[in-house]
Amino acid sequence: MATKLTEPITIRVSDRVSLRLYPDSRPHNLEIADLQKGVVLMLDRKELIGEGAGFGAPVVRYADGTFFSTSAKVYVYEPKVLMKSFLMDSVSRKRFGTSGPYVDQIYSILHRIFTWTYLRFKCRPIFKKIIEFRRTLGLRTEFVKVRSRGMVNITYTLSSSLQIKVDLTGLDTQGCKEILILNEQDGDFFRRYFDREEVTGDEIEAWRQVISENASFSDVKGSLTFALKKINGSSLISGREHVKRCLSWSGLDYSLRPDTRDFTYTVEITDAFDEN
Repeated sequence: MATKLTEPITIRVSDRVSLRLYPDSRPHNLEIADLQKGVVLMLDRKELIGEGAGFGAPVVRYADGTFFSTSAKVYVYEPKVLMKSFLMDSVSRKRFGTSGPYVDQIYSILHRIFTWTYLRFKCRPIFKKIIEFRRTLGLRTEFVKVRSRGMVNITYTLSSSLQIKVDLTGLDTQGCKEILILNEQDGDFFRRYFDREEVTGDEIEAWRQVISENASFSDVKGSLTFALKKINGSSLISGREHVKRCLSWSGLDYSLRPDTRDFTYTVEITDAFDEN
């Protein structure tokens, strides 16, 4: 019998590493403060999520917009088995300050130009300055509640091999273009990426499809690593963005087809502190 969770639950997976799941939108970091998160990775009781969405957090792209979750409930089935029900009930809006006008149409055009140019020329230092300038201008992202597009139920089995089961049967798929399952932690801590070759820091691209069979992120010394594998029927996307006081995430996200009804994967977490 399931019990509704009202307080965060933390499970230790090694002497120094733990996993935490919140029943609400904590931790409230940077622009995505109001969004529901997946599993938070911790080291010595310190959360390493940064501005990441955690392990196993859904985002759904529709023809009329991208939907996020600001409402959720968590149920405990066994001491280490929990399910979080994400209500896909919000969209992002751009505005200047806390009471300025929304500028979504203008921002959408500029963002498409920004994305195309970045993907074509990979000039990260310039674009980091642009993002910082956006903050200086007071351009903010808000997540506004709208009519829900349904529920995504995600079950987590918390251990060093974190198993994640995604149930999409409660999701409205009319007009759906893509389902994303995010696996993101702090871009300030996880600055070393490896698939076929090792890349560090700002050399890590913000958005790239993984070609190798698996990929991983770690701290610069390789002491703490999380890794995922490619799975048939999905695409694995790697990325990192880190702009001080604005963006901070490193992630390996799955892109699923709109007709996907269930999806299971494992996040392998390796603690090598005793070896260093």
